[in-house]
Amino acid sequence: MAVKILYLHHVSEISGAERSLQLLLCHLDRARVSPAFAGPAAGPFPAVLAREGIPVFRVEFGPIRDLPAVVRAVRRLCAHIRSQAVDLVHSNGPQTNVCGGLAARLAGIPAVWHARNLIYGRMWDVDRLCAPLAARIICNSDAIRKRFRGSRGWDKSVTILNAVDTAEFHPGVPREPFRREMELGPDEVAVGIVGRIGLGKGHTEFVEAAVHMIQAGLPARFFIVGDTVFPEDAWRQRELQGRVDRAGAAQRIHFTGFRQDIPLVMRGLDIVVLASDAEPCGRVLFEAMASGAAIVATETGGTPEIVRHDQEGLLVPPRDPSALAGAIAALIREPGRRARLGEAGVARVRAEFAVERYVARTMEVYRSVLPPGVIRAEKP
Repeated sequence: MAVKILYLHHVSEISGAERSLQLLLCHLDRARVSPAFAGPAAGPFPAVLAREGIPVFRVEFGPIRDLPAVVRAVRRLCAHIRSQAVDLVHSNGPQTNVCGGLAARLAGIPAVWHARNLIYGRMWDVDRLCAPLAARIICNSDAIRKRFRGSRGWDKSVTILNAVDTAEFHPGVPREPFRREMELGPDEVAVGIVGRIGLGKGHTEFVEAAVHMIQAGLPARFFIVGDTVFPEDAWRQRELQGRVDRAGAAQRIHFTGFRQDIPLVMRGLDIVVLASDAEPCGRVLFEAMASGAAIVATETGGTPEIVRHDQEGLLVPPRDPSALAGAIAALIREPGRRARLGEAGVARVRAEFAVERYVARTMEVYRSVLPPGVIRAEKP
C-alpha cells in the first residue's frame, strides 16, 4: 500500500517554489507514495495539481502572527490527517511549516519541512525557532541550511538542491521556434532574463546592462521573459518599459510577457541571466543549463552551489550593472567560450540535478522518519 503524504503550501500562484514542488509531486512513484495537497483550492497552482490527479484539500494559512488563523489551520489539518489516515506531512515554507509541525505532532505522525527562503534584515526566522516541531528539514541549498547552524534544526537538516526534468529541458529541444518568432538571425546572440518580475529579481540591473551594451555597439538582442505575478509588482514592469523607451532601446530590448513554452525559450536563448540580489536556489539556472545556455548570474545565495565560475557560467556581484554588462559582453564576443560553458552546464545537470536523483534523495528523507517498511522498496 502506498504511503500517504499530505503536502502543504500557502501560495496559489505559480513561481519558482511552486514549480519545484510541482516537479516533485509529478515525479513521485504513485505505487509507493499517494500524495495529496492542502492549501488554496483556487488558483493556477492547485489547478495544475488537480490536473495531475492530486487531491486538493482547502486550508487557509494566515500569517504566523495571526494566532486564531494558525489555530484554525491546525484544527483542519488534524481532522484531515486523522480522517484520511495520513502517514506524513511535508510542508513548504514558514507559514505552513509551523502549522504542519503542530498538526503532525498532535496527530502523532512525522513532519518534514522544506526551507526555501533566505532571511533578510530583521526578518524573524520562524523555522529556526520552531525547528523542534520537524522530524527532518530539507534545505534547497547550503546557503539556506546555514540558517539552522547552532540550533536544534542543524542535525535534522539536509541540503537537497532543486532539480530539472531533463526529458523536458535538453539540447534536443528545437531552437528555431522561439528564434523565428522573435525574428532572430542565425548568428544573432540572444540574451534573456527569465522569471517573475518582482522585488530583488535584478530586472533594473539587466536593463541598465543591456542599454550599456547596446550603446557600446555590441550585436545582441535582449529579452525580458516573464511577467509580474503579484499585484503589488505591477508598477515594476511599467517602470522597466519606461527605462527602455527613454533609452531608445525598444528595438533591441523586448518584453515577451508570460510564456508557457519555457523549454523552447531556454533553447532559443544563447545566454541566460540571473541578476537577483540573492536566490536561495534559482530553478531558472537548472532549466537554462539543461538546455545548453551559458549562464551569467549573481554570486549570492545558493547560486554558486549550482553554477561554478567559468565552468558553467560567469558569476558577478549583485546590483552591479557594469559587472553584469562586462560578463555578458565577454560571452557575446567569445562564441567558443559560450559554447564550452553551455556544454558543461548540460553535463552538470545530467550528473547532479536530474529530477530522478532529486526524488530519490527526498524519498530517503521520508524513509528516515517513517517506521521500517512503510515505504515499499523500489522495484529493480
